[in-house]
Amino acid sequence: MKEKIAIIYGTRPEFLKVFPIITEFKRQNQEICIVNTGQHDSLLTEMEKSFGIQPHHRLSVQSLSFTNSNLIAKLINELSNLVHKENIRKIIAQGDTFTVLASSMVAFLEQRKFYHIEAGLRTSDIKLPFPEEFNRRVVSMTADINFAPTVLAKQNLLRENVSEDHISPVGNSIVDMIQYVIQKENIKVEYQDLVFITAHRRENIGLPLQNIAKAISQLAKENPQTQFDWALHPNPNTRKIILDSFDQEKPENINFTEPLSYLETIKKMAKSKLIISDSGGIQEEAPSLQKRILILREETERPEVVSCNCGVLVGSDIEKIKTNFNLIYNNPEEYIFKSENNPFGDGKASERIVKKILE
Repeated sequence: MKEKIAIIYGTRPEFLKVFPIITEFKRQNQEICIVNTGQHDSLLTEMEKSFGIQPHHRLSVQSLSFTNSNLIAKLINELSNLVHKENIRKIIAQGDTFTVLASSMVAFLEQRKFYHIEAGLRTSDIKLPFPEEFNRRVVSMTADINFAPTVLAKQNLLRENVSEDHISPVGNSIVDMIQYVIQKENIKVEYQDLVFITAHRRENIGLPLQNIAKAISQLAKENPQTQFDWALHPNPNTRKIILDSFDQEKPENINFTEPLSYLETIKKMAKSKLIISDSGGIQEEAPSLQKRILILREETERPEVVSCNCGVLVGSDIEKIKTNFNLIYNNPEEYIFKSENNPFGDGKASERIVKKILE
């Protein structure tokens, strides 16, 4: 009798990286149980519909009144009940959210096998980013298999005394996803006079975000021929800080948009000459789209994007942002990233992951 397998996700970034794995299981006619915990709500539901995924179970764990601890407690309770009800023996989850933390804890406590997608990402501070760094460190301790997306991720795990028997280097499934989307949507990589911007991380809320806005404003004034498209985050605090920073005078070539769908984001990135963002996902996507990225963070758990010369860490330093923009933007030898140097893999991570899980 085959062991029942569940793929659990709860946010849009998680869905993007498990979708190719779900697709690979289906290609092999392998039955799986798809679970959406509801950590993100309507935006994730829209994404599921656009990619033709209907979860077998849609939990409702989120509440505006919840603390982080409340959310984890709710996740553990709901997932534990589900695991027993469905007699799930193997649990797959991705990344560093509370969904993956709770999934790994339930798997450990209920003695199920747990498979962690994108294992081994690390910063030097357990509180940075908060709470993601804590989540992924805890998850690695109990995973039966840590699917490492890069060589460096594997080395991080080995340094933490994770046995090599519990590590499988496979690449990053986001490369599989981008290749799928580019082919399906017939997206062309171009280099228009366009800069794509996002900023939302907790560590940038406050003065750092104000400085980032100042830098973008100054760059827009100094480059009137360039369009700066800034996709705002749903977080009201983030939006207010950004928009308030432009109360006095917003250059006409800065365009604020509502949050974009994944397809719209990829299309926008594919047209851009340069990307400016603090998003971890965009750091991973940029190499596949042959784009350089200015990373609005002091440290990244994806240092591969820096070492391969795709990304540059600029934090919220106005002069760093402007200096690196000017070094890259008008020089084709700088703004075109050669995709063969992509550190995140070859687009076959999903095949390797499914093969390993089915062993």
